[in-house]
Amino acid sequence: MLFVNPLFLFGLFAISLPVIVHLFNFRKFKKVFFTNVRFLQQLKQETQKQSRLRHLIILLLRVLAVAALVFAFAQPYIPYNEGQAPIAARNTISIFVDNSFSMEAIGSNGSLLDEAIHKAREIAAAYKPSDQFQLLTNNFEGKHQRLLTRDEFLTSLEEIKPGPYSRTLPEIVSRQSDLLSQGSGSRKSVFILSDFQKNEYQQLLHPADSTMQFYYVPLKANAVSNVYIDTCWFDLPLQQPGQSATLNVRLWNKSSTDLEKIPVKLEIGGMQRAIASADLKAGASSTIRMSFNNKKPGIQQGFVEVTDYPVTYDDRFYFSYEVTSTLELLAINGQGPNKFLNALFNQDSSVRLSNLSEKALDYSRLSQYNLIILNELQSISSGLANELKKYVEAGGSLLFIPSSNPDLVSCNSFLASVSSPLYQSLDTSNSKVVKLNLQHPVFRDVFEKQPGSADGLPENTELPLIFRSFPMKSQGPTQTQSLLKLLNGNDMLSVTQYMSGQVFQLSVPIDPTFTNLPRQAIFVPAFYNIALVSRPPAKLYYTAGQNEAIRVNHAMPAGDQVFRIRSTNGDLEVIPELQRLGAATNVFTNGQIVKAGNYQLFSTTDTISGISFNYNRLESDPECLDNDKLEALAQESGIGNFSLLKTDHKPVNEVLEELNFGIRLWKYFVVFALLCLLAESILLRLWKY
Repeated sequence: MLFVNPLFLFGLFAISLPVIVHLFNFRKFKKVFFTNVRFLQQLKQETQKQSRLRHLIILLLRVLAVAALVFAFAQPYIPYNEGQAPIAARNTISIFVDNSFSMEAIGSNGSLLDEAIHKAREIAAAYKPSDQFQLLTNNFEGKHQRLLTRDEFLTSLEEIKPGPYSRTLPEIVSRQSDLLSQGSGSRKSVFILSDFQKNEYQQLLHPADSTMQFYYVPLKANAVSNVYIDTCWFDLPLQQPGQSATLNVRLWNKSSTDLEKIPVKLEIGGMQRAIASADLKAGASSTIRMSFNNKKPGIQQGFVEVTDYPVTYDDRFYFSYEVTSTLELLAINGQGPNKFLNALFNQDSSVRLSNLSEKALDYSRLSQYNLIILNELQSISSGLANELKKYVEAGGSLLFIPSSNPDLVSCNSFLASVSSPLYQSLDTSNSKVVKLNLQHPVFRDVFEKQPGSADGLPENTELPLIFRSFPMKSQGPTQTQSLLKLLNGNDMLSVTQYMSGQVFQLSVPIDPTFTNLPRQAIFVPAFYNIALVSRPPAKLYYTAGQNEAIRVNHAMPAGDQVFRIRSTNGDLEVIPELQRLGAATNVFTNGQIVKAGNYQLFSTTDTISGISFNYNRLESDPECLDNDKLEALAQESGIGNFSLLKTDHKPVNEVLEELNFGIRLWKYFVVFALLCLLAESILLRLWKY
């Protein structure tokens, strides 16, 4: 047993006072004369024995009462842990209240957020009004980076509302440590009140500052299941009017039971465009395909929705895209326009093919084209190579068709700069295409799948032949995929991902003396699909509350005008930050948009593009770390200054007092002193002589 105020033990000398009083009892006795002295002597002896016993019992009760009061003022306690120190004279306390969407789940005492706020009040009650407090939430607001009095802290608790932000444990602890290092308290305590979702608290990371004591207060929700939309994407990045589009929607079932026939609704432009149903295995995801027609060009905005309860914030997924009526292609020709490419693209009003020589190029306009075709250039100058590299890095697509007599040094120098395969010397042996990459968008939907076919191609499909070629060889690990594989193992057509763009390469010129490809059935879909997938895939959505770069091509406000982002229902408008990047503009919201929905970017009265924001799906997985897992993680991490507050049956302030003071005994000594005084009073009243 230890004492908080051991100096009070000197008060035990006060025990001498009742002893002195009882030893020097100066009360005088009155003499009474009786005729029969024998009877008087017997009465006197009996009275002296009873009086002596009575006085000794009263003395003992008074001594015990004084000793109990002295021990009570010394505040004895049994330490909770060996070496556990009591709370210091002045404390600095940081309390993090998780206000993410998952805290709206219902627990045993209402929503978890309300329960966290209540426990934060109890924690504050365990400390003195003179201590310093920090209140921190997922919002990471500037006003929370200062120390408050206890009354100011309690007032700030009333302002906490649920929000879309999600923070990891290292981010939270770093934020708390920064402020606590400025506090004047001799003891620093960190409290984290959260449901401890597994996605965000997978590891316990604490700073090396041993003066900080960490307390985790886990809040447990009732059994929660959740079905939510994780993401969505189109099969093809380019959407054109009058054509069918397929939107892929991925759903998750975060529950322990299989679900069937979950309804999914697609709405675009305020109209329902498709409906579907999904069967979801427990704890698994499923992707459904929703097909519809793009009726008109322009900006399209909509959402996919699933019905689920009780977690509803992630049931609707917003997206925006543009339906483009014309695809811009540029062919840089070495020996004049290619008649086969002209015949293919000039018959389609949705594709505009421009033929230019290298000398007629305007480098500043290259970024306006979706696809640049290097058609049989004998050599590539250093200036053109630099501009093409910038074009690919910025997300452009390139189709390289070799010349019949290429300068391999200059061509390979450019190809090496974009991590693409290099051309080898001319190979005059014949070969044949034997394999198509049917998983790539260029050939994915070209052929109907044939049951029993090993490669998925229809029987008797005629594939291209080559008579001469320039074999392509990769220089180390690359992101190159084969699209057309020859019998000799070489590639006839390949694609390489480089930075944000891609480079398609043919091993032969489009020339009947090299190949019969232009006369094969796959020529049209192959090159047309290359044009379709050449457009850099625009992001369908962004994450609310984050500062992602929103790319806008060929748009910049004129003069002193500014871009604005406005919600479609008009309840929010912000001015974003702009950053010029070549012919493109990056827009940054700096976290100003925190509400999910569809928005529009415009300058004065002109709408530039549609932008959609969705809430972070980290909060959608309801799996949380229980007490055993938290303690196991702390043990694995070797954290010594860590305590888990289990508050199932006690208020937090009582649990906290036990952790800091152990089992406090002063109340028991006060009660014992009162019992001694009560026993003395009863004895004096009832035991007379």
